[in-house]
Amino acid sequence: MRLFANVNSWLLACLLAVSAVAMAVGVVENKWEISAPVLSQGPEGSFDEVSVKDPSIVFFEGKWHLFYTARSKSEYTTGYVSAKKLTDLKSATRHQLKTIRGKGRYGCAPQVLYYRPQRKWYLIFQNRDSNYQPMFSTTATISRPETWSEAKPLLRKDAKAKWIDFWVICDKTKAYLFYTQGHSGVIVRSTEIDKFPGGWGRDREVLRGVHEAVHIYKVKDRREFHMIYELNKGGLRSFALATAKNLEGPWKRVTDEYATGKQLKLTGGVKTWTEMVSHGELLRTGYDEKMEYDPKNCRWLIQGILKKDSKVSYPSLPWKLGIMGKIECNGK
Repeated sequence: MRLFANVNSWLLACLLAVSAVAMAVGVVENKWEISAPVLSQGPEGSFDEVSVKDPSIVFFEGKWHLFYTARSKSEYTTGYVSAKKLTDLKSATRHQLKTIRGKGRYGCAPQVLYYRPQRKWYLIFQNRDSNYQPMFSTTATISRPETWSEAKPLLRKDAKAKWIDFWVICDKTKAYLFYTQGHSGVIVRSTEIDKFPGGWGRDREVLRGVHEAVHIYKVKDRREFHMIYELNKGGLRSFALATAKNLEGPWKRVTDEYATGKQLKLTGGVKTWTEMVSHGELLRTGYDEKMEYDPKNCRWLIQGILKKDSKVSYPSLPWKLGIMGKIECNGK
């Protein structure tokens, strides 16, 4: 009996310790409100007639500027749309960015940021050269889609494994490039601020067990960074969270249930249009290379889909984009 008592005491101690850690990092269970789609597929024959996905968005000079992966029946390209209100994006004029491409027409999974040291807008994206490779294009005027420069490689691929979903974020001295390798490990490289977009150092793995879509943000008013990454469990997409004090790491996994389909709540008569939480972007406090966000006003633009609509080939998945906002977020 004493043995069982000791075991029970040990289990209780472990549970209390886990609870203490969960409370310390503030993770119990997040609850999210999901809007109606703010951007859906375009009309038949358009460049985004099948799906709109992988959004990157900033608010600049009184407008939202949204870049996204567009899927037609034959190819993936990058689209752009802008409006004063998020709810007006769906009715705004859509532009296909013709210079966002590799050797072939493919160019998608964009990230947009303003690089203050050079006073330029950068669009980071992927093409299919060398089994996926990071590219960049620049402009001085984000509101003029025709001004994006001819794309150039951000980094020449130097590994056999697949690279996907490239992300740039900077601190005071360095620029960091994050991406997923082999749908498993998170890789980081860095370069000096004045050498960007070149001069990348050697790769280093900082986290494992990740499917794709690694996005990193600086937490407002704190020396802390949040890594949001996507998991794929049996076809169900969701967000997980890791944290670090520095972009170099070490990165600490916090929760695999930062945002899931089960945590979504629809209000105001909104019909269910997604049962997953997939590749999205936080609505940032700014638009520059620091990639800052305020967890007290935590809103995401995510891609979503119903389970019944996900039983088709990957290129035919009818993704839509909507706003996921915090009702109750016990995570940092």
